[in-house]
Amino acid sequence: MTAVASGLPPGDRIRLYRRRAGLTQEQCAQLKGCTVSAWRKWESGERQVAAFSDWIEIARILRVRDLYKLTGLPVGELPEEPIEHETVPAIRAAMISFDPRLPDEPDVARLAAAVESAWDIWQERRPFTQIGTMLHGLITEVRATIPLVAEGPDRDRLLRTASMLYFLTRAFTSRVGAHDVSLLAADRAMAAAIKADDLDYRAASAWNVGMILAEQGHTEVVLELARDAAADLEPKLSADCPARSSIFGALHLLRAMQFARLGDEPSAVAALDLADSVAAKLGDRNDFRTVFGPTNVGIYRVWLAVELSKPGEAIRLAQRYDVTALPSVERRFSYYVELARAYSIRTEDVAAVHMLLRAERESAEELRFNVEVRAMVRELLRRENSLTRAELRPLADRIGIFR
Repeated sequence: MTAVASGLPPGDRIRLYRRRAGLTQEQCAQLKGCTVSAWRKWESGERQVAAFSDWIEIARILRVRDLYKLTGLPVGELPEEPIEHETVPAIRAAMISFDPRLPDEPDVARLAAAVESAWDIWQERRPFTQIGTMLHGLITEVRATIPLVAEGPDRDRLLRTASMLYFLTRAFTSRVGAHDVSLLAADRAMAAAIKADDLDYRAASAWNVGMILAEQGHTEVVLELARDAAADLEPKLSADCPARSSIFGALHLLRAMQFARLGDEPSAVAALDLADSVAAKLGDRNDFRTVFGPTNVGIYRVWLAVELSKPGEAIRLAQRYDVTALPSVERRFSYYVELARAYSIRTEDVAAVHMLLRAERESAEELRFNVEVRAMVRELLRRENSLTRAELRPLADRIGIFR
């Protein structure tokens, strides 16, 4: 068997060993539980394998026993698993504790205000430790309050509050690698919305569930979920209920994302255009904390271009949108990371580092926890030059990647 050249990039190694194993990209993607598009991007080098567990699974599929032969990387340069934030164990305990108790009488109005305040803090400033600490107490209080409130307006309000709290719990825990808690929280948000018998909250919860399932590669399931939720909303859309139209548009953005991951560009563009038409009527809003509107649709257009292997188009599109006024740090952060990915694909590394630094200014904590960012920084380090070294090396040190 021909030896693998020492300088061969990881993507080329995946392709080589796949062919030696007699497998197609479609077969490998099915065995891995990812989309064919994702596997192709690993092979082409457009996207780096972001987690050590993914390398282990790829090696198993390709029947390669020596991980170094597959990756070409020393152990110290391989990506690590997502770091679990220090607040996650307490959140997990609050989610599954058997008999949560209240120290005082239930106060639905105060609890609703506390959840709204937590959302404001998360979207405007994104302090991970503060929010993680708040979630533990709020989850315990919500779970202890629900059995004590009788049927009526207060209970409906409590259930809506619970749905939005679990929505926030999903958003936080998915960012820090606690995907078991994320999925449980998304399911709890849906259950609370169903108990409240509220169509809009149910649809928002479907979007929430779809976001975490999409992260885990369940593309077809998410497409079906988003389609069904949007179909329930469509006959009841009206100018008098902009929040309903907003979540309807957000569901179509979710559909566009899934079509893109399946490589179905026409369907992705059609879903995105539909969302754009809704957004043009509404303007920028933040119903159900989805930050839906023309600017967010623009961010998805940039993401779609990168996902469809059109980084130059993504960079051109980005010149149309000003994200600085968006109320969500996460949206601004994700936008800069996508642009960094576009520049990195084009090996315009100075611009890629610049965008990562802008993302860091939005949320330094999220940069440290984001596995795709960490993989990108490793790749940038492997091809660093005199123009990137001065900023790239300190950035790598700050997010815990040591050369």
